[in-house]
Amino acid sequence: MSENHLKQNARSRVKLGQTNLEVSPVGTGTWQWGGAFYWGYGRGYTDEDLAGAYAASIEHGINWFDTAEIYGRGRSETILGRLTNSQKTLSNGSKIISAPLVATKFFPYPWRLHRSSLRRAQNASLRRLETKSIDLYQIHFPIRPRGYEYWLDALAYAAQGGLVKAVGVSNYSTEQTKRAHDLLAQRGVVLASNQVGYSLLNRVVESNGVLDTCRDLGVSVISYGPLSEGLLTGKYRTDNPPPLLRRLRWARKRLKMLPPLIALMNDIASVHNASASQVALNWLIEKGTLPIPGAKSAAQAADNASAMTWQLASDEFEALDEATNRYV
Repeated sequence: MSENHLKQNARSRVKLGQTNLEVSPVGTGTWQWGGAFYWGYGRGYTDEDLAGAYAASIEHGINWFDTAEIYGRGRSETILGRLTNSQKTLSNGSKIISAPLVATKFFPYPWRLHRSSLRRAQNASLRRLETKSIDLYQIHFPIRPRGYEYWLDALAYAAQGGLVKAVGVSNYSTEQTKRAHDLLAQRGVVLASNQVGYSLLNRVVESNGVLDTCRDLGVSVISYGPLSEGLLTGKYRTDNPPPLLRRLRWARKRLKMLPPLIALMNDIASVHNASASQVALNWLIEKGTLPIPGAKSAAQAADNASAMTWQLASDEFEALDEATNRYV
């Protein structure tokens, strides 16, 4: 990787919340890595494809990956850990100078009742990721029976132990985000991020106060599902729907309404020599968030990263806002 390329990437970095960690405006999500049942891992794509996605992400300026202990029942972390520790060169033969940042998540299963569960889960993630520390450790959901405040206290303890560089939450409401910020601050820990579902087809965080709250608190919003599980790539239509599980999950209701939006996105993309996916990601960047699109191949990763190389015009941004205001 050339010095000029590195400098260009460095200029594009943004701070993760109010921490000292700097991340690229787009990360790579790894929900699909190891997810055989929902995503078809092992059938439609292989470990070789994921290795290509990993290398292409870094080669094109992405410096962080998001995973979780429940993705593929730990398989996602294992794949990412293996790649981070074994893949030291890119496709062009240049060396990877520094390992990417890794974000993972603790899932508060109902049977996890003691803070020691978080410590054991953290240690298991460290083993699978083959690392001595986690850059961003997040609570995946604020679910019971233990209240989310209990796990926040355990998370703060983990951060103070030195094995976690920054802490975040995921799927937290406005009030939960405020409370998490305050509770962690009392322990001298900064809430770095809240990871929430956000896309052109899912804009609820704008109406429920989460987006504004995070901005006010200096908490980064990490946008998962930024391409709406493929709907915003332009690949799927009523005559070519996504696989059954994704269709049943939420795509079916939106497929009939997609054509006008995809047409608008394609028009914008053509102006920038880009793709519909890049338009969707660029819109989220302009909203001040950090999208983490999934990538199952080198081509997908390179396309995702290219969203960082151009910017929507103000009228394009407004047109996308207007076309999707029903999803706020």
